[in-house]
Amino acid sequence: MGLPGELAVGDRFQHYEVLGKLGEGGFATVYRVRTGEEGPDLALKLSHGAVGLGDAAKRALREVEVLRSLTNRHVVRIHGAGIAPDGRVYIAMERLRGGAMCQGITPDEPMAAPEALGLMHQACMGLAEAHALGIVHRDLKPENLWVEPDGNLKVIDFGLARAWDTGGGIGANVTMGQVLVGTPHYMQPEQMVDNRMSPASDVYSIATLLYELLTGHSVYFDDAPLSAVRARLRDDPVFWIDAHANRAPIPLARHARTRDLPPSIDALLVRCLSKDPNDRPPDAVQVSMELGDILHYEYGQLPGSIVEVGLPYGAKEEQLLLPGSHRIGSDASCQIRMEGEGVEPFHALLEWDGPPDLPRVRPLGDRGAVVLDGVLVRQVAQLDAASKVEIGGFSLAFCPS
Repeated sequence: MGLPGELAVGDRFQHYEVLGKLGEGGFATVYRVRTGEEGPDLALKLSHGAVGLGDAAKRALREVEVLRSLTNRHVVRIHGAGIAPDGRVYIAMERLRGGAMCQGITPDEPMAAPEALGLMHQACMGLAEAHALGIVHRDLKPENLWVEPDGNLKVIDFGLARAWDTGGGIGANVTMGQVLVGTPHYMQPEQMVDNRMSPASDVYSIATLLYELLTGHSVYFDDAPLSAVRARLRDDPVFWIDAHANRAPIPLARHARTRDLPPSIDALLVRCLSKDPNDRPPDAVQVSMELGDILHYEYGQLPGSIVEVGLPYGAKEEQLLLPGSHRIGSDASCQIRMEGEGVEPFHALLEWDGPPDLPRVRPLGDRGAVVLDGVLVRQVAQLDAASKVEIGGFSLAFCPS
């Protein structure tokens, strides 16, 4: 017997026609739908029951509207979302082929470092542009990282943790009396302090995932393989919560398969797993750059190209560009730095998936003007081989190798 309100083939919900059922989770069911005879099949995620119209749900749905503008190939494309008249939350997204990352890996079997780093590099590329807009995922885990048949990874369920379960999260900690959001296994320490989530919160979860892929063990419990620890703690999240809040990460050198990895990997994980979010890389933009450097320089992966920066006084500088999301601006943390009048601290984002693709430029905010081939652009714009980007007296040209 189906759940109350469950849709059947041929039913219509809003302007979607139900073609079948794709799956079911704790808070929602996913259906295969279409909007017309010629339109592509979509996936419609629909909550099992009515969701209160609290601030958390409203903010989450506003974030979905922002995510609809994203074009990064590593984020699931959103086509629509809202709250139906019966109070159920829904989101329509592209229908994906492949499966969740958890379906393609053996939890206890360490993954080769280049493969593990490559998966998390893709995840960071998916998170980067949303982080640049201040949007946080909040519930990163293997089930929310989808791997397509060609190996492309997409982040799914972005920003929706609050929308599906606005009444209680994973439960209230009895000692602190506050609601916690997300999966205990990947929970961020700051949730136990003030419940404020930032892009650095997602950085912590990414580091936890990378550690598990590299070692086949939990970050905080090395007395048993990962699957055994998960089974042991499945029904008692307090142990996970305590570990994230109080335990120190197990060093990579403790595990035979990772003790000889490049020191740069261990150093990055230590920073990303800091209890204090202010001590972590601030967002996925920075982590994608550092993972890209490791893949390029330590493993000979990620072929790069050259970006030519034209300076206001006529000189030119060449800079190696690796696949990833690169901040352009005057702030010291920007990967492509342009310091001068008319350049904002974080002016634009240059996104590149690697050859044979060409980069995209995405203005950040309303103040910074970005001119592409003589035309002012306000949204993401695709470069071609001859494109020239102008920002506050500087120019930027991509030189394919």
